[in-house]
Amino acid sequence: MKKKISTYNKSILEVFLNSPKKKFNYRQIKSRIKQKNENLIKKSIELLLGELNIVEVSPGKYVLNKENFVIGTIDKTKKGSGYLVSEQHEKDYFITIKNINKALNGDKVVCTIISKREAKVLDIIKRKKQKYVGVVIEENNKKLIEYNSNKDNFIFETREKKISKNEIVVFEILNWKDEEPEIKIIKKLGKKGEVNNEIHAILEEFELPYSFQEEHIKEALKLKNLQNSKEDKKRKNITNITTFTIDPSDAKDFDDAISVRKINIEETEIGVHIADVSHFLKEKTVLDNEGRKRATSVYLVDRVVPMLPEEISNNLCSLNPKENKYCFSILFTFKNKKIINHSFHKTIINSNERLSYKEAQYIIENETNKIPKEVSLQNKAKQIDKNVAESICFINKIAEDLRKTRHNNGSISFNKKEIKFVLNSQKDPVSTKIKSSLSANKLIEEFMLLANKKVAELFNKHKRGLYRVHDYPDEQKIATLESIVKKLGYRQNLKNPKNLNKELNSLLNKIENTPEKNLIDTLVIRSMSKAKYSTQNIGHFGLNFEKYTHFTSPIRRYPDVLVHREIEKILLKNTKKTELEKICLHCSLKEEIATKAERASIKFMQVKYMSTKINKTYNGVISGINERGVFVEVVENKCEGFIRIKDIPGDYYVFVEKELLLLGRHTKEEYRLGDAVYIKVMGVDQRKQQIDFSLQEKM
Repeated sequence: MKKKISTYNKSILEVFLNSPKKKFNYRQIKSRIKQKNENLIKKSIELLLGELNIVEVSPGKYVLNKENFVIGTIDKTKKGSGYLVSEQHEKDYFITIKNINKALNGDKVVCTIISKREAKVLDIIKRKKQKYVGVVIEENNKKLIEYNSNKDNFIFETREKKISKNEIVVFEILNWKDEEPEIKIIKKLGKKGEVNNEIHAILEEFELPYSFQEEHIKEALKLKNLQNSKEDKKRKNITNITTFTIDPSDAKDFDDAISVRKINIEETEIGVHIADVSHFLKEKTVLDNEGRKRATSVYLVDRVVPMLPEEISNNLCSLNPKENKYCFSILFTFKNKKIINHSFHKTIINSNERLSYKEAQYIIENETNKIPKEVSLQNKAKQIDKNVAESICFINKIAEDLRKTRHNNGSISFNKKEIKFVLNSQKDPVSTKIKSSLSANKLIEEFMLLANKKVAELFNKHKRGLYRVHDYPDEQKIATLESIVKKLGYRQNLKNPKNLNKELNSLLNKIENTPEKNLIDTLVIRSMSKAKYSTQNIGHFGLNFEKYTHFTSPIRRYPDVLVHREIEKILLKNTKKTELEKICLHCSLKEEIATKAERASIKFMQVKYMSTKINKTYNGVISGINERGVFVEVVENKCEGFIRIKDIPGDYYVFVEKELLLLGRHTKEEYRLGDAVYIKVMGVDQRKQQIDFSLQEKM
C-alpha cells in the first residue's frame, strides 16, 4: 500500500470506510463524492482494487477489504506514541512515535495493521480539533509557535510577522503534509502570564464559548411572559409554606429550595423544590439548541461560563427570596425520620430566606450550643425568620439520619479537602483557603441525593428517562490501589467486589486526620470509573444506589432539563418516548471537557500563585513518583510541584517501579508515596505550567 493516499482516492476510500460492510457499485460511489470526472473515478477504483483496499464481490460491486487496514481514533500517550481505538476491533493497537504520522490526540485516522499488536497511521481523515492555542517564542532570530497540551507537543516556525514573543495565539492547521504544518492565525489573545489572557486561552483550547450571541439574549428576555396567571392556575401553590435556600455566599443563581410544613404532631412534609427551567426553555428553540450544545456550565477559578444566559440563570429561574417562582417539586412526608409518602408536582413557591452555608451552619451550631464567634453571623441569625431557623434545625437531624443510613449501606464518603484561590481586583491569586464541608452543606446534599434517587425510581417504574450511572471500578486499578495503600501502612481487602464499598469507606475513615489523606483520597478517586449519563441503568457504584439520576441542577446541567421534561411527560401520561441516548453521550463528553478546563485553570492559578513564592519553604507530601523524579503537594495550599531525581541530594537515586519508590543506590534511603518532605520553591515555568521544587531535608 502507498504511504500516502491522494486526495481523490481518499474521498472514494472514505465511502467504503464509513460503511465497511456495504457493497457499492460505480453509480453509488459517484453519488457520494464531489468529483464528477468518470475516468478519474474508474482509475481510482482500479488503483484501490490493485492495492487490495477493496475487493470486487460480484461484477461491478465492491466492498472494503477490512483485513488490509482499519479506521479509528488516536489515543496518545504523554510520550508521543499512541493507541488506535476502533469499533472494528476489540483490542487497541499500539502506534510508535515513528508511525503516528503527525496524528494528534483524538484524530480520526486510517491505519495499516503491521503486526498483531501494532498499527501505522496511513492518513488523517478528520482532526478532532479545529482550533489550537500556542505561544510565540523566539530562537536564533526566528519566530516559532509552541503548542503544548496534555498529550500533544510540537514547535514549528512561522512566517507571520504581526506577532510578538510570549503572545498567545489561536491557529488552525490548514495542511500538514511536510515537516512544518501550514497554519493560519485566527486570533491573538495577548501576552502569556496575564490572568485574563490565560483563561481565554483555556476557553479556546477546550473550544468553550466566551459569551452568548445577541439572538440568545433577546430570546431569554422574552421568556418572562411565560410566567403568567394562566400558568399559575395549573400549578400547586405553596407560597405560604416556610421555604428557604442555602447556597455558597458568592452564589448568583439558586436552583434548589427546601420547604418544611408540620402536618400533625407525628408527620412533617419536607419539600425539595427545583427551578422549573424546562417550562421556559422550550424544545428546539434557539436557546434550547445553545443550552444543549453547551450541556453544562463550566466553573473556572475566576469565572463561570454559564450554560444559559444570566437573564434565565440569575433572574427568571433563580429562586430568589420574596419572589414567586416556578418549580418542579417533590413533597416528602416524614414520620419518625422515615419517608412514608412522596409525590411530584409543578409548583409556585416563594422563598422566605436566602442563606449562605455559613449562616445556616451558625443556626445549626447555635441550636447545639456550639456558637461560633462571628458577630456578623450572630446579627444575621437574629434577623432570620424563627420558623426558618427551627426548620433548618429540624431537617438537619433528618439529614444526619439519611446520611448515616446511606453510609451504612455502602455509599462511599469522599471528603477531599479543596482549595479556593482568593483573587484580587486584577484576578491574580493572592492567598488560598480550604473549602470545608459543613453540616449545612451535608444537609442540602442529602435532600438533593434523595430527590435524585426518587426521580430515578419513577423512571424505572415507567421504563423511560435517563440515569446518572457509575460503573464498577476496573479490577486492575483497584489492585494497584490496594498495593499502594498497603505500602502506606493500610491493609484493606479490596479484592472482594461485594465488600468493596465498605472497605473503601473503612480506608477513607482511617486516613481522615493523617498527612496522606489528600493523596489517598486522590488515589481512590483515580481508581474509580467515570460517572456518565445513559438511558441504560447500571446503577451508581460510588453512591451504592441501584437507581440514580440528576434532577436538581437544571440551571447549570442540560441533562437535568431533560429529566424535568421526562417527569412532566409521565405526569401528563404522555407515552411517547424521546430518543435520549445520543444526547446522553454528548452531555457526558461535554462534562468531561468542562472538568479538564476547570483543572487547567486551577493548574494555571497554582503556577501563578507559586511564582510569587520563590525561595519560600513549605511542608509537603510526595504525591507521585516516576523515573524522572517526585511530585510533591504542598500541605498548606495543595499546589503540586516537581523535584528532578538528579536534584535529590545525598545519593544517586533510582526508580523502583514495582515498589513505586525512589531508592538511594548507596544509602538505601527511600522516598515513597505519602512521605512527608520539606521543600523550597525554586521557580516556575509558565509555558509548561510547571512548578519546580528542591528537597531541603527528609522530615
